[in-house]
Amino acid sequence: MNVAHLLTEAAKDRPHHTALSFEDRAFTYEELDRLTDRAASALTGLGAGRGEVVAIFLDSGLELLVGYLGALRAGAVPNVVNAALQPEEVRHVVADSGARVLITDPDRWAALGTVRDGLGVRHVLLTGGEPAAGADSFDVVLAAASDRFATLDLDPGALASLLYTSGTTGHPKGVMLTHRNILDNARQFARVHYAADDRLLIAAPLFHCWGLINGVLGISAVGGTAIIIRRFQTEPVLDLIESAHPTILMAVPTMVNYLAKSPTIARRDLSSLRVVLSAAAPMPLELIKVLRRDWDVGYAESYGLTETSPVITTTTARETRPGSCGRAMGDTRLKVADPLGNPLPVGSVGELWAQGTAISAGYYRRPDETARVFTPDGWFRTGDLVRMDEEGYVYIVDRVKDMINVGGEKVYPRDVEEVLHRHPAVVDAVVVGVPDPDFGELVKAYIVLKPGFAWSADEVIAYLKPILASFKLPRLVEFVAAIPRSASGKALRRLLRSQGGA
Repeated sequence: MNVAHLLTEAAKDRPHHTALSFEDRAFTYEELDRLTDRAASALTGLGAGRGEVVAIFLDSGLELLVGYLGALRAGAVPNVVNAALQPEEVRHVVADSGARVLITDPDRWAALGTVRDGLGVRHVLLTGGEPAAGADSFDVVLAAASDRFATLDLDPGALASLLYTSGTTGHPKGVMLTHRNILDNARQFARVHYAADDRLLIAAPLFHCWGLINGVLGISAVGGTAIIIRRFQTEPVLDLIESAHPTILMAVPTMVNYLAKSPTIARRDLSSLRVVLSAAAPMPLELIKVLRRDWDVGYAESYGLTETSPVITTTTARETRPGSCGRAMGDTRLKVADPLGNPLPVGSVGELWAQGTAISAGYYRRPDETARVFTPDGWFRTGDLVRMDEEGYVYIVDRVKDMINVGGEKVYPRDVEEVLHRHPAVVDAVVVGVPDPDFGELVKAYIVLKPGFAWSADEVIAYLKPILASFKLPRLVEFVAAIPRSASGKALRRLLRSQGGA
């Protein structure tokens, strides 16, 4: 078994079909197969073969995919590093993984100047064609390598990828995903959402598992076409929808929000799209209405975490229920549990626990952290508060750690954020808890307004007051230019809490 078989099988079945479209260049499955053969040959020649770790620190793009799939073919373990990390964070992630090779670009290599000695790698390969001090050219190494490589057949439980958590809850930890984990997740997701004639525009970054596993690998599982971008920008993505004619858009709610609120959206031709797929955070209900009413497209939401390979709930656009992230995917078993793991009655709010093929092997070299959230009988504690209906549809309430305790009353940030998103002046909004000597915590709202709109804190409260219970009302309101978010679109609440006095 090898995750790279998704590519090699598609190359045999549909050699001349476009596998990848990137920056006005198209690559057939046969061409991509040859490129990744070269990468596998090159990495093996550098000693990064079976079981060795290859760190990849790049924006989304062809080079990331060639390095990733080439490493897998060689039996190596790619560690795809978040391209937004700062040098000290990169040093930790690369050194912790024990990577033998680092693939990056010239600008990032220059930025890593102060931490290079701590990376621990033996070889550095730079994209862009030119070598630099302490690094060789990735392009030159590929050109010199053989374009024929026999993909290694590995044990299904062999480590396939290290994907480090974002660090929003502490120091990043390497999540160990096996070949079985990734292959099953990509194929199960493809069975629900993709057909061989689909053209999938992946706006989500490839250094996150949503875009990489459920995007590129998922569409490869059916022999379809992946359209990828280096990084998300609203107007260029809208241009690409009009020129490349994707049938499906894969994004995260923040991206969809900016697309929907673009000043040019009314004149855009979105007729090629039939579905928008979203994950990473719940989509505001108001935005789902916009997609269906104004874009005339279907919408499907998925849920998962890096530790679940990543998707464990989804459903088709036809079966989607607004506010829900779908039902269990594949052989995943779910339960809504109390703190001891006991299942709660239907409709109750509790922590979501999951069991099945999607559950990862745990955290790399961190047995204590693994034991904290992975139970001996195979359950994973997600840390998310949910409720589940009689038919198994899951509704995310909030992260356990994000719940705000106002004088003993529980406030789920999403309850307040949903109402804020309904207001026509609001582009984005996030709610957090900040310390208070009398109530323990108070609700604080951070709001991004549309250009030209004016809204005072008193007006915000007056808008919310008839809709929400008094203890849910923000006592503090701050208008900001942008909400800090990770590359996957998740609000960096910890950063906001620290700024707000937490």
